[in-house]
Amino acid sequence: MRNQLVEISRRFAADNISPGTSGNISVRDPQGRTFWITPSGMDFSQLMETDLVEIDVASGNIISGDRIPSSEVPLHVLTYQRRPDVQGIVHTHSLFATMFSTLNRPIKAVHYQLARVGDEVPLADYATYGTQELADRATNALGLGNAVLLKNHGLLAVGESLGDAYRNALDVEWVAHLYFLGLQIGEPDVLTHEELERIRAQFKDYGQKP
Repeated sequence: MRNQLVEISRRFAADNISPGTSGNISVRDPQGRTFWITPSGMDFSQLMETDLVEIDVASGNIISGDRIPSSEVPLHVLTYQRRPDVQGIVHTHSLFATMFSTLNRPIKAVHYQLARVGDEVPLADYATYGTQELADRATNALGLGNAVLLKNHGLLAVGESLGDAYRNALDVEWVAHLYFLGLQIGEPDVLTHEELERIRAQFKDYGQKP
């Protein structure tokens, strides 16, 4: 579990999904009572398991770890509390998703690649980073979806595994880029809920099975 968090963190850096040391990643312990989160202000490409910090889901208190945890602990705590199905969280400042957050507009499903995330990526009202207010607004806007834009800030993506959460973050960024390019020419067509539901049904049989 912790080794997967380190692996995803290093991909985070390699994929250039967030500038500098911005963003944070966490994974829930299989027993559900704690989660592990990346430390504050450290190079993702250099992270080791010993740099991770264990947090109690119920209280938000540090359980173990020598580093200062990410400033967004309240956001991760409340997400895990309100969404028992979520096992991994990825918060990025990826360029195109963040751009849409500054335009105060959701990311529409202009491509079926967004289907796993939802019918669109909604927008949470602005709040200062690291605050309980941000956590409340983000989780309210997230609802039962798998991604939400944080106004003038970035993206929060979740999943039933850490791998799913990271894939969702990448999918949102790709669709946001596509949407932006389309808007340079006109207003892109948006897939309907019914069309996306058909895609979600097909995704269940997509890929290799164990």
